[in-house]
Amino acid sequence: MLPGRRLGGMRGTWLIAILAALATACASEPAASPSLVPPTSPPAAPVSGLPLGCHPIDLRDPTGERIDLTGEWTGSGILAGDQERAWLNQIGDCVYGSVMGGEFLGEPGPGATITNLSGRIGADFRIGADIAIVLQEAQFAFGEYSTMEMVIEWDADGRIRLREDREPGERASRCVIATFECPAPVIWYRVDEPPPS
Repeated sequence: MLPGRRLGGMRGTWLIAILAALATACASEPAASPSLVPPTSPPAAPVSGLPLGCHPIDLRDPTGERIDLTGEWTGSGILAGDQERAWLNQIGDCVYGSVMGGEFLGEPGPGATITNLSGRIGADFRIGADIAIVLQEAQFAFGEYSTMEMVIEWDADGRIRLREDREPGERASRCVIATFECPAPVIWYRVDEPPPS
């Protein structure tokens, strides 16, 4: 046998032995335990045609008609008293809206406000809403973000209205300056069904 061939054979034998040892060492290391990874649940699948997190809802008024808050509302408001208009869009049990108050003739005038709201309607005819001020030209100051609880109800004449669920004189979360008077609770009527004057 030639010395070169014998040496090559030994190299091959050693190489096989080293690879076998490495494979054994890698195989013997413990695998990561699945319990160490916190379980994650997949996000809820959206209901067709509804924003994520919104669900169908079927609320009925006293006459049995389905309630849909989409449309234009007016009345005593979040910031601007009786000059306020709200445009709401109900999508399932979610409600989105923009509220404008004060004077808007081309450019916003003194006292002008724009507020956005979003909330969820419950089977108990209550709306929990987040309120964010987008523009505040008024001389008074309110917090940029607040929450509001509203109730869907009907007045003595059967007109639907949205009423802020707090008593007159009770402070709202948006009234952040103690020396400023907090506005009266919000009461909105549909524009085409105004409250009695």
